[in-house]
Amino acid sequence: MSLRLKSILAACLLVLVTGCGFHPMYGDGALAGGATPMRGNIAIDTIGGHEGQIFKTALEDRFNPEGLNSQNAEYRLNVSLKKTLIPSVVKSDGTIQRYDVRFDSTFRLYKSGQPNPIFSSETRRTGSYNVAVNANFATYEAEQDVIERLLQEMAEDYVMRIASYLDSTGAPAKPK
Repeated sequence: MSLRLKSILAACLLVLVTGCGFHPMYGDGALAGGATPMRGNIAIDTIGGHEGQIFKTALEDRFNPEGLNSQNAEYRLNVSLKKTLIPSVVKSDGTIQRYDVRFDSTFRLYKSGQPNPIFSSETRRTGSYNVAVNANFATYEAEQDVIERLLQEMAEDYVMRIASYLDSTGAPAKPK
């Protein structure tokens, strides 16, 4: 197949895809009429603990990548986060060779000034790491890497769920 024919087919495919109803979740024209309820429009309540700080930062980076002021946000997100360390591989002498890290989280999305949540959900993520014998720092780094990766994944899941909810309700965007 010639390069010219491939180019024509690719252009035709692009024209067909534009009419399928697909629209990006992020960006200026993400929702109908150019509404984008995500950027700077969701204030996130404080989440306790070190993992809570990491998770809140991950959420803020995704909900508000431009760092817009969210003090007058239209929505407020309340999050609970629970971490559990579970020994998953234990040798016969009782030493642990591998841990599972599990995060259970629930969230409630509120319209600002309203006492009842408009949307809530829960999610769980599990990851694991090996315990390096006589290498405490390597074990610590492996644990921290798993924790950060799980929290990043969970934050992305939150964004997808909340964006989908706001898109389905046709929520208006906060004016710039």
